[in-house]
Amino acid sequence: MLTRKLGLKEIIRGSKKYLSMIRGKSLFSLHIEVTRKCNARCRFCDYWKNKNEENRLDDYSQIVRRFQPLHITITGGEPLLRPDLDRIISRIVTINSFVYVNCITNGILLNADRARKLWDAGLHQLSISLDFPDERHDVTRNVPGLWTHIRQLLSELPTAGLDNLCFNTVITKENLNSVTEMVRLAYNNGWKISFSTYNPYKNRNFDYRLDKDTTGRLEELVEELLVLKRKYRCITNSDFYLRKIPEYVKSGGISGCTAGIKWAHVSPDGRIRRCSEKEFLGHWTKYNPRETPPTSCTECWYACRGESEAPLGLKRILELLL
Repeated sequence: MLTRKLGLKEIIRGSKKYLSMIRGKSLFSLHIEVTRKCNARCRFCDYWKNKNEENRLDDYSQIVRRFQPLHITITGGEPLLRPDLDRIISRIVTINSFVYVNCITNGILLNADRARKLWDAGLHQLSISLDFPDERHDVTRNVPGLWTHIRQLLSELPTAGLDNLCFNTVITKENLNSVTEMVRLAYNNGWKISFSTYNPYKNRNFDYRLDKDTTGRLEELVEELLVLKRKYRCITNSDFYLRKIPEYVKSGGISGCTAGIKWAHVSPDGRIRRCSEKEFLGHWTKYNPRETPPTSCTECWYACRGESEAPLGLKRILELLL
C-alpha cells in the first residue's frame, strides 16, 4: 500500500513550521477555494446556484510559498470539477518544503483512479463530506444515489492504496442523533472523521440550526465523542473544539476569531478573504496577515476556525499529522 504517513524528516520540517507559526511569522492554515462552482444542490449552501464564469488561477503554489502555512485545505465549490487538480496539488507540494494537504470533496466525481492521481500528486488526506450514514445524505445533497456511491468508495479507496481517508461531517439539528453512528462507520472501515458545526448565517437557512432546545442532547453527544475519540482514535477534532460546540449554541456566537490573522481563505482568482463568507483583504501579493485588523464576527464555530484557536502543543501536532 502506498502510505502517506509522515517520516522523521517531514516531522522535523513540520516542527520548524510550527515554531515559525507560533512566532507569528507564518500562517496556521490556508483554505484554497479552487472553484466556487458545485455539482451538488445542497439545501444548506448556495454555491450551486452560481452559473457565472469565474476567474481562477492555474497555480496556487506561490501563494502557499509566500505564507508558509502548516496546513492546507483544498476546497470549493467542488474541487474535483477542476480537471487539473492533481497538477495543482503537485505544484504546491513540489515547491514547498513541508505542507500538509487535505482535499474535501462531495464525492460525486470521485473514483479509485481519480483518487490515486491526487494521491500520487502528493495529497496527504482525502475527505468526503457526509451528512448521514444512509440515503438521507442523498436528500440533503439533492443527489440521488450519492450514498450508494460513497459506500462503494469506503472499500475501493483503501484498495487503491490510500491510507488517510476522512469523512467531513457538519453537525446539524437534523443529524444530531446519527453522529455516533457515523463515527463507527468510519472506524469500522479504517477511515477518520472530522466534525464542524452548522452555521445558519451562510445563506440565512435556519432549518438545520442547532438551537437551544438541542443543547442538552448536544452536551451529551460531545461527551460521547470524547470517549469515542480515545477508544477508536479516528476523530480528528481537538478536545478544545468539541467542548466549545455547546457553548456556541447556547450563546449564539463565540468571540475572538483569528480569521485573516492565523488563517485565511484563498478565492479561485487569488484574492484573499478573511474567511469564505467575509470581506476580501486584497490580492495575495498585497495581503499581509500581520497588518490585518481583528475580526469582530462571532457567527460561526466552523472547525477551520476553531482548530486554529485550539492550543497547539506537540501532542496536538502529532495528533493532527500522524
